[in-house]
Amino acid sequence: MHGQSKSKTETLSEEEIKQRAEKGQQILDSLHYFFKVRKNQVNQPEDQLAFSELMAKLCPEIATIYNYRREVLQTKFDHLGGLLKESKSIDAYKQLLKLIQSEFMLIAILLKQHPKSYTLWTHRQWMVLRSQEIDSLINSINQDDQFKLIEAIRQEYELCSKMLDRDERNFHVWNYRNWLSSISAFGKEDEFTKKKIEQNFSNFSAYHFRSKYFMKNYNQSENILERIKTEQILGLLPLPFNRLKEETELIQQAIYIQPKEHGVYLYHRWLAGVVQPYGVTKVEKVSNNSITLSFNRAVTNVENTFEIFNKENALKIINVRVEGSNAIISFEEQQVDNLKIKIHNQIYENGSLETTMSEDESSKFLIPSEIDITINNEGFTFTNTTQKEFQDATQEIYKYLDENIDFIKQVIEEEKENRFPYIQLLYLLQFKLRTQRLIDESKTSEIIKEALQHCQQLKKIQNDHQAQFLYDFWSQF
Repeated sequence: MHGQSKSKTETLSEEEIKQRAEKGQQILDSLHYFFKVRKNQVNQPEDQLAFSELMAKLCPEIATIYNYRREVLQTKFDHLGGLLKESKSIDAYKQLLKLIQSEFMLIAILLKQHPKSYTLWTHRQWMVLRSQEIDSLINSINQDDQFKLIEAIRQEYELCSKMLDRDERNFHVWNYRNWLSSISAFGKEDEFTKKKIEQNFSNFSAYHFRSKYFMKNYNQSENILERIKTEQILGLLPLPFNRLKEETELIQQAIYIQPKEHGVYLYHRWLAGVVQPYGVTKVEKVSNNSITLSFNRAVTNVENTFEIFNKENALKIINVRVEGSNAIISFEEQQVDNLKIKIHNQIYENGSLETTMSEDESSKFLIPSEIDITINNEGFTFTNTTQKEFQDATQEIYKYLDENIDFIKQVIEEEKENRFPYIQLLYLLQFKLRTQRLIDESKTSEIIKEALQHCQQLKKIQNDHQAQFLYDFWSQF
């Protein structure tokens, strides 16, 4: 899909077809013998590693071959590792080192020929983990520094860089590099992904793994707590707000350079969407044993978010059921007069990793508030009070969204027949609508009216399901 096929298509002569058929039969015969050896565990070849290496070169994507090879390798690792631990044998160390290096070299040669083989990348992961175990063993006996560590992970990052220079969108390599970063800190993923983006603004693989890096790096509980201290309320965002703005400038530059590239808009949309706050906008229904709260967006995992009081007496919450953007809270039945509902953001309140999550499970920015409900013969009225610092933070996010909307409008002026900026604008207006509901519900009609106008423009240049979907979404308001 991006100019890098898994294998080249060739037109073959009759002679070449015949030769390939003969080679195929040889491979089938070899596989038959291999599976016989593998199953019976008798009459093993004298050199099991040489035998499995031959089979791997013949059939590089058959997992059973690598399972067999790993069994042989593990036996050798255990034997040599035991010798090294018992006697600190230089000879055992050299044999271990040679065994590991030759295996990594073999996999590298095979990956050069088959860069998108699941089995090869899985086998390389196994080798990295075994190398780490052997490094741990060496560390434990290396009081005199007579043995050097293998440090396989460092060379793996170099391998990934070289392979991504050949094919920058090989998702096997990206997945492998992402796995490496999960078990080590050598990769400098921030710098690496930025470099790949600057080399090619159309490299959506780099955008995708950059977003995964940000979410993994910034959403650790200790990072969140530190951000709250240094950045006040905006520290609750999945990305620090200053960092978010820097990243937005990078992607805006990419949109200017590649305005017809879908990937840059997706990453821009992720950046704008990941900071959306969510909170209660109104009370829908109250009875003697339940209340329905409406949020500005769909929510999940809000079971531990609420406290309810009736005349200052705490009520026992029996159940919290979520239906889209509504949370139906059932409590012990009694005659209710005046209710108070406290809505907690658990990160803000307790610094807890167990937090309420939004629909995309990335934004943790729940707006805590207190809702006072007064009940009388005519029904009920409510007031929703939010702390000033959260109001200010919501305004900052609203301003950020507005700035991005203005930017996309400028792109539309230059790209009047390009559907991507129109679609982007409609999604950004959706984010703005959600945020506006938290600020002032009465002014949302202006956003809806503008969105419908852009829907009509989009339908003129793009008559397909996405244009219709966006039009249907905005028409429901």
